[in-house]
Amino acid sequence: MVGKLLTLVLGCLLLLEGNAYGTNPQQNKEKSKTYPYLAYLPNGYKESVGKDWPLIIYLHGSSCKGSNLERLKKYGPPFYLDRGMQVNAIVISPQCPSNRNWVYGDWFESFYNEILAKYHVDPSRVYLTGMSLGGFGTWNLASRYPQYFAAIMPLCGGGKPDMAESIKDVPTWVFHGEKDRKVRLNRSEEMVEAMQGMGSRPKFSVLKGEGHDIHHVYSEQNVYEWLLAQHKSVYEKLVSMNFWSPKTDSVISQKRNEFINEVKKSSIAEKFILKGQPQTQTETAKSFLLNFFKPKPFEQSSLK
Repeated sequence: MVGKLLTLVLGCLLLLEGNAYGTNPQQNKEKSKTYPYLAYLPNGYKESVGKDWPLIIYLHGSSCKGSNLERLKKYGPPFYLDRGMQVNAIVISPQCPSNRNWVYGDWFESFYNEILAKYHVDPSRVYLTGMSLGGFGTWNLASRYPQYFAAIMPLCGGGKPDMAESIKDVPTWVFHGEKDRKVRLNRSEEMVEAMQGMGSRPKFSVLKGEGHDIHHVYSEQNVYEWLLAQHKSVYEKLVSMNFWSPKTDSVISQKRNEFINEVKKSSIAEKFILKGQPQTQTETAKSFLLNFFKPKPFEQSSLK
């Protein structure tokens, strides 16, 4: 009797949890000429007309390789999106075949163009992130196709230091567990140091006391706020106006909170940062922007 009662209670708890988080019907299974993928469409996507949306491309780790897209929901963005997390962007999660990895072949450009053709994507707001095997893939693909990305966010991955040359101007936030035994912390450290050597200032968050499984990073809304605050046309506009040199000041990623606050309260920020179409190039605006993007020291911190 006690056993049956316990089973009933556990069943009710699971049901309540399912109702609390639910499943996200917008995360659909899609076929592709290259790799199949899960596609998450944000609230309002289907109703919006003529609106282009930010795009986040997520690369999974080695345990999710294969031909069953359900495996992608084990961790990372697909895990949290499947439980009701909302992100104000399209999230595409391709699945790597069992006999390959993310750096194999020239699959990405074809895949990327297919996504652009199918969805309403803002090409100036495309972001790449991945964990473990996907972290390595993030470094590699970003170095091969830096022109496509407004920002990258590799978790517990690594790459070759010479990749820093091509991604030095791409805003980057790196995460790694301090006690990771599968992919040592020094793999991320050497990439960050290489980017620093090129004049870049990536964000680097070392998660104190944590190992390889740091997929909870993808449940934190502040990482999505940071990603979505990066905008390729902003950088291009500032460079064209000679207000900002990306080789020495590529530290917009350090200014996430200030960026959000200033955009909310400043008409100058709205005019010059969001719209990217200044009406005048006054010394006041120039002074504001130069101060706004002033470089800060290299950051190494916990997630918070």
